Amino acid sequence: MQPLLRNVFFVLAIVSLLFVGANSEAQVYRKVLEDGTVVYTDQKQEGAERININTVTSDFAPVTRTEPELTPQEAAEANEEVSADVEIVRPTHEETIRDNLGRLNVVWAESVRNVRGRVSFELYVDGQMSYQGTARSVSLEGLNRGEHRLHVRMYSEQGAELARSDTTVIYMHQASILNPALNNTQGGTSGQN
Repeated sequence: MQPLLRNVFFVLAIVSLLFVGANSEAQVYRKVLEDGTVVYTDQKQEGAERININTVTSDFAPVTRTEPELTPQEAAEANEEVSADVEIVRPTHEETIRDNLGRLNVVWAESVRNVRGRVSFELYVDGQMSYQGTARSVSLEGLNRGEHRLHVRMYSEQGAELARSDTTVIYMHQASILNPALNNTQGGTSGQN
């Protein structure tokens, strides 16, 4: 039991020292040097006078943000703000498409808010309109081999352009006599191993 009493006494002594130290105030001394410079320090020096410092406790009110109040008309206009976005989902940017007939399925997705009526889309391939309508996907045929640039524009029922997708670049590969590609219909390699 004696070690336990010693530990309890030790803990009580440390806690009491903490409380005593928390209530003590630091002393500040002021000393004027020969050249007229005034030095303030917390260490007592010869010729320094003690300065009495009044402890000031301040309570600060928490800072609150105030938003400007909107009139009912402004609030209604803010809630009715139109937002729209469209993006090509498939094919992905810089995707390689291998098809001897130049077929390509393009799929896009839209996100609209506060748009009245139906939206319509226009798909552009290399700057030329290839589709116009309300569908979210289209199948194209006859694309030549090489690089092609795709983008979709979304329009409101009134004909106003709501959004335009980023340009998606695809690469169409087709087999040739000089460079045969994979034979997609039969799973072979067209004579290449």
